[in-house]
Amino acid sequence: MTLFYAFGVILILVLAGVYLHRLKRRASNARMEENKSQIASSEAAMTFDDIPDVPIPFGYKNQWFAVKTSDSQAVIKDLNLVNVRVSNWRTGLLGAYAGYYFISPPVQGWTLVISLEMPDLNQSEDPGPLTAILKLSATFGEACYFGTHRVVEYHAWAKAVNGNVVRAYGYLGEAGEELINEGKLSREEMEHHLIFTGTDVEVPSLPTEEDVLLMAKLWTIDPQMEDVYAEPATGFIGTPQ
Repeated sequence: MTLFYAFGVILILVLAGVYLHRLKRRASNARMEENKSQIASSEAAMTFDDIPDVPIPFGYKNQWFAVKTSDSQAVIKDLNLVNVRVSNWRTGLLGAYAGYYFISPPVQGWTLVISLEMPDLNQSEDPGPLTAILKLSATFGEACYFGTHRVVEYHAWAKAVNGNVVRAYGYLGEAGEELINEGKLSREEMEHHLIFTGTDVEVPSLPTEEDVLLMAKLWTIDPQMEDVYAEPATGFIGTPQ
């Protein structure tokens, strides 16, 4: 009788556990569907203006490619972007923070591709940023990647020339580790003392978001658009396949 009672209790506990697990899974699925619905509603609500405007400062808590070309549409084709439409700087940058890719009009011989949600050096998605700039540089001669996010202290920059990565550096402060340190230090890094130690020394030297913006300025164009002049123009907004 005691054995039968114990078996009954165990069975009830098992069934209760299964029931609770199913409830949690249903709740989780409901939250996922709600998030998807919110994202879809947000995307549907976004509109992109085609009224030309001048470049707007950006860079903090964002990621972007800088491609050495004035042919923005060729960059779109090379990245296999879809759902492409015209957008100016103001609405395009808003879209970039929402997960779209904003392809800028040419600025001093460079085309910028900006998106907070593009894969970074800490993710496994393919193509990642190095694969992307390798391909872009093979087509256009030179392409760079920059990314920074102060919340997790992610700071990275990379340059590819003619299909080869010549320099790549990435640091993730949240994990206290270098993600990559490939190629020789560039002249710009040495001249501006952008040489980092990691955290395994008594007084570490670590990168900041300002270093990322400085490297972008030194290698390509200043994302803060200081002393950058360009006529009002429109670029494009798109999404990856």
